[in-house]
Amino acid sequence: MAAYKCMKVCESFGPSARVLPTTANFTQIAEFEGDALPVVPQIGRLKLNEVLRTRGKDHVVIVNASHFGNSAVFGKDELVSAIQGGCRAVVILGQVGQVDAMKAARIPILAFGCTPRLLRKDEGIAYAGLLDCEAGLITSSHYIVGDADGVVAVEKEQFQAKFPVKTGGVTP
Repeated sequence: MAAYKCMKVCESFGPSARVLPTTANFTQIAEFEGDALPVVPQIGRLKLNEVLRTRGKDHVVIVNASHFGNSAVFGKDELVSAIQGGCRAVVILGQVGQVDAMKAARIPILAFGCTPRLLRKDEGIAYAGLLDCEAGLITSSHYIVGDADGVVAVEKEQFQAKFPVKTGGVTP
């Protein structure tokens, strides 16, 4: 799967392909894929960092932070946690802050937009499992594909039937 990866996935899976809401890419890396890890943070960012570090390995982490309005939930601390945790990419359905730190990131960081305000760091919870967004229900059983055209989620078993998945990614 080379260019137009998301378009090929949508074409192959039709209504089974869940197209995530449009986000801006804050890095130079356009293509990514991996198992989904949906995360919903509540109140603050402390536990989000823990989830990124301990559960993110080889996953595309989707952070549902749209309920935070214009307050950012992801900044340079979360970027460091995502890199330390081995995340393949982070898609934030919400705002990010400290954008300059993300420009040189080694993993794709996508979000609705940016703001200089960050949430308090001294409290909060985050839980992984499922995400109910405009695309529909996204769970950890989904496989995520992203490129310049967007981000798409497909049930991993369906995806593997057409495009075999290895631990390191999809075979060409």
